[in-house]
Amino acid sequence: MKTFVNGKIWQWPSPAAEDAAHTFAQWMTVSDDGEVLGVGSGDPPSAVETEDLQGALVLPGLHDSHIHVSMLGESAEWLDLAGCRSFDDFKEFLRKYDAAYPDKAWVVGIGWAQDELSSSARYPSRQDIDAVIKDRPVILHRACWHIAVVNTKALEIAGVDLTAKSHDVAHGVIDVDENGATGILREDAVQIVEKHANEPSLVYTKLQKEDSGGLPVRVHLTPSIHELGKPTIPLPGACDGLVSCHRMKIFSDGSLGAETAALRIPYKGTENKGILMNSDEELVKKISDATAAGYRVEIHAIGDRATEQVLTALRAANVSPEKRPILTHCQILGEDLITQMREQGVIGNIQPSFTVTDASYVRKRLEDTVLPFSYCWKRMLENGVACAGGSDAPIETCNPFQGIYDAIYRHKPNRPEDVLLPEEQLSFAEALSLYTRGGAFAAMEENYLGQIAPGFCADFVVLRQDVTEDHAALVAPDLVESVWVNGRKTYQRKKMDFGGAEAGSATAARVNKQTMTNFMGRTVALVGAVESHTPTAVVLRTSDGQLVNVTPQPGSDYGSKVVEVIGRVVDSETIQEFKTTLFGDNFDLETYDQFVQLAQGKFRHLFE
Repeated sequence: MKTFVNGKIWQWPSPAAEDAAHTFAQWMTVSDDGEVLGVGSGDPPSAVETEDLQGALVLPGLHDSHIHVSMLGESAEWLDLAGCRSFDDFKEFLRKYDAAYPDKAWVVGIGWAQDELSSSARYPSRQDIDAVIKDRPVILHRACWHIAVVNTKALEIAGVDLTAKSHDVAHGVIDVDENGATGILREDAVQIVEKHANEPSLVYTKLQKEDSGGLPVRVHLTPSIHELGKPTIPLPGACDGLVSCHRMKIFSDGSLGAETAALRIPYKGTENKGILMNSDEELVKKISDATAAGYRVEIHAIGDRATEQVLTALRAANVSPEKRPILTHCQILGEDLITQMREQGVIGNIQPSFTVTDASYVRKRLEDTVLPFSYCWKRMLENGVACAGGSDAPIETCNPFQGIYDAIYRHKPNRPEDVLLPEEQLSFAEALSLYTRGGAFAAMEENYLGQIAPGFCADFVVLRQDVTEDHAALVAPDLVESVWVNGRKTYQRKKMDFGGAEAGSATAARVNKQTMTNFMGRTVALVGAVESHTPTAVVLRTSDGQLVNVTPQPGSDYGSKVVEVIGRVVDSETIQEFKTTLFGDNFDLETYDQFVQLAQGKFRHLFE
């Protein structure tokens, strides 16, 4: 038995104690097999082993209820286009990536958005890519992953008729103009090209093998309905350790950014109502097939027309509230749909960071009558709809603290004027619940996950700042001190001695032209000492003497000897700054730890 003492341990109120506030305990005891035995305040019980939490805040283990693990890993090696602000940027990113990775059979990218590339929101075309890369295939996914633009070579490999004026693609669209295929593929049309670029995924097999070796996280697999019956996915209940598989994923529509989310009222200024990925009969059959095989269903639905179709199909397939069907995204709803979700026991799997990322174009694309039911998390909770929080990474950052922050504020830091529907902002407790109790309930594991209480698994996170009092600290760097799963420490923040680092040692910081080139076009965080600065040019010196040029934003403050710069890597020596944070006159352990992560190629991925 182990006792954790001197902590500020979050305690959820009892379900029977309506409207009761949360409290904090000071200690908890954990069994050798990872179960919480007791929590309390005052004098702790004696134990063979004791860990002093030193006053730190301890939260229940955090759940990301919607994350694309394999895509997150794959995208780490892809061209990151999130920093593109023009078509010149778009082509320059392509040119530099092409030069840096000449041996890749396919160039794959992610992160562009037409609204960022030009004031007219023109989509990129195959000709834009051909102008840079025409001798090997290229596929570049939009930030939402529901649209891709490809070059001519990729279309030829996929057997697409370049001159045809129309294409018959079930639940997808190949855009054409007077010259034939433009290179834009929507929804299922993306698969026509993507299947040639992808290698078969063995993620399920690998995770099952790792389970017995001590995974540092819990994984709830949600394979696609297209994989139903294949040997590559587990049967329900076949793997119930740290890896489990109990639900099946179904798509019902597209995305708002791609204007393929299915709406009841057309997108502003158009007759377009988006795309339903299934007929009514097809959707009922998919749901019925999944449930007959013993799986629960998790259905992607962004638009209100898609949600209406899904709720109707769940009733037709006789999916009872006890099965806890999940509706993922729930971005555009209506009063009638919220009521039906509650009555049918449908869980809302929501992505709070979408409220920040999507705000600008949601206002442009949705009619005023639709906006009040956009991302209405507060209204869902107040009307009795159970909700869980997720990131949809790599669409958004997989940092759950960013999701909690965005659920509370719904705007970028220091941009409160951009808040989308302030009446839908959540309290800290409501936001935290999405990622703890809500995630556990969505996984049907609320009796042993989601809180720190006797009989529950000892899953918890120890923080370095008290985010319950200072919510802005949720997005502070190096917030997490340690992570525990089943009473086992699976992560410990590294503490490194700045003065003791030597070149070539495990703690040495190495930032050079090669590491900068490797992360060309990516948004990163870099800590360095200010060597010189003017309003238009800054030079940072890293711990091993490497000089990095920074192009600052107008009005940025570099009046400190040490700063953190968040920006886009432009070339092997330059970062285009988005934001700075002043750290004072000396490197301390926290900033040096961040810096070493950068030097080792472990850039913190950040999104504007």
